[in-house]
Amino acid sequence: MTYRELQKCAEKILRENGVEDSGFDALCLMERFTGRDKTRLKLFENSAVDGETERAVLRGVDRRISGEPLQYILGEWEFYGFPFKVGEGVLIPRPETELLVELGLSFAGNIKAPVIFDLCSGSGCIGVSLARLLPGARVFCIERSKAAFEYLKANAELNGIKNATLIMGDIFEGFKGFDLPEPHVLLSNPPYIKSGELKTLQKEVRHEPAEALDGGENGYIFYERIAADWLPFVKTAAAVECGEGQAETVAAMFNTTEILKDFNGIQRVVIRRKSECSEV
Repeated sequence: MTYRELQKCAEKILRENGVEDSGFDALCLMERFTGRDKTRLKLFENSAVDGETERAVLRGVDRRISGEPLQYILGEWEFYGFPFKVGEGVLIPRPETELLVELGLSFAGNIKAPVIFDLCSGSGCIGVSLARLLPGARVFCIERSKAAFEYLKANAELNGIKNATLIMGDIFEGFKGFDLPEPHVLLSNPPYIKSGELKTLQKEVRHEPAEALDGGENGYIFYERIAADWLPFVKTAAAVECGEGQAETVAAMFNTTEILKDFNGIQRVVIRRKSECSEV
């Protein structure tokens, strides 16, 4: 079988098993398991593939049609142009979460040595990205899951981060439960799915850790604790990501009206600025 034939075979199997973007997934799996980028795959499309490589690609296809997320199979995913290791036990970085990085840059841009908190850090995509973009900042990433914390450490190392403090802890302890400086900027993409809805999620999403998705019975328990126990200590601004339909409720909790839509027009991020934070 040639490289071209193997890629077409992978795409056909994925498509016939309901994988929506079968062409993209097939290309990603080919790149991952052949060690060749798309340019080299094209250049050598008529060359024969060795049996071991062919089997590796098809095993990846089998994993994908079983519902395993593409990102977990690849083992690494790009976020804000930076590489992040991902796999079982950690939430996959999403494009809409890049809005929090943009806001973090905006909030901290004119502050000398800003202190930035990334609560419910997970893979560290927010905090690690900001630590890399703002080498003069002091970034504190807090994550309670042991599995996710291992990815957080790996991603800080992968991106050469020296200005981030990684803390394994529960944000339910509140700001006063940690020995930390008051933050200029607080950012978070906390769990926000209602507990009763977890079983209804797409099978790919159900592969991700429930701990990173479960926002309690009403989906708001993390926002409630952030509003009560963290916002009063924020010096400049805070921003949190929300699920679809949640932003106005979260904004009311945070006593603000500032909501940012994502690229699909969904109200995605609630923002609370300095003048408001001490009023919570």
